[in-house]
Amino acid sequence: MNGYYKFLVLGLVLLVGFGMNSNRQLFGHTFSGDESASFLATVEMIKIESQLAADQLSNATLAKEHVDHMTEHLTANDTKEIKERNERVATELNNSLADFANTIESGSASESDAKDKVSNLNDVLADVVNARIDQQQINNVTVKALVVNDLVGEGLEHYGSALGMAEESETEDSHSENKSSESHSAENGGNQSANIVDEADYQSAQAAVSRAIDLFNEIKTNNSTELGQSLTSLKEKIDSKSPFDEIDQTVDDKITPMLNDIFKLNLS
Repeated sequence: MNGYYKFLVLGLVLLVGFGMNSNRQLFGHTFSGDESASFLATVEMIKIESQLAADQLSNATLAKEHVDHMTEHLTANDTKEIKERNERVATELNNSLADFANTIESGSASESDAKDKVSNLNDVLADVVNARIDQQQINNVTVKALVVNDLVGEGLEHYGSALGMAEESETEDSHSENKSSESHSAENGGNQSANIVDEADYQSAQAAVSRAIDLFNEIKTNNSTELGQSLTSLKEKIDSKSPFDEIDQTVDDKITPMLNDIFKLNLS
């Protein structure tokens, strides 16, 4: 009898273990704060690009470029992870993105059509966030601060693209040109604006930093006044088309260190 009961207990342990593994497979893994912040930043950029596309109906080229930016943000891995949590929501997101893209790219969408499509997409994105990320992380101050950091990074990247700078592996020449532009600007009292070669990227840079400021205002503390001022300064520098190195320095020397210090983000 003792051997029988030992066998029965072992079988129950294996069964419970199998059930736990099945649940992990069904619901996917638990995402870290960094992963959740990265995904939330992706959602914010999809919202930003869809709104910018809708705002540019009178300029088909700009509208299409914003649609391209919008669809580029969601990766196959993102879709896979959403599907692990909620297959229906994943399908709705893909359908909504495709529907919005087709509406804008048709060239015949009215302002009302575009507004409705943006609203529908935002509703689906809200469901996606609720399915993909635990509520505790959605409301977590550290996660929100990481989203602010990611959006600042998006703004910086889009501003570089707006100036015609190449990808990181090819930036040496562009970086040198920008340094020359910065020096020339300094010689002329700092009044020379950088040359914008991609208006859509420039709009994306402005919008990303504006959204970063909005999110920062939700989590700002008594000792974060200087950080708020630096974020505002960053937005003003982009709006005034300052040289890239000047903007990059604001991020590296002020915004990133203060985000690290105030919210303990452990950013490199």
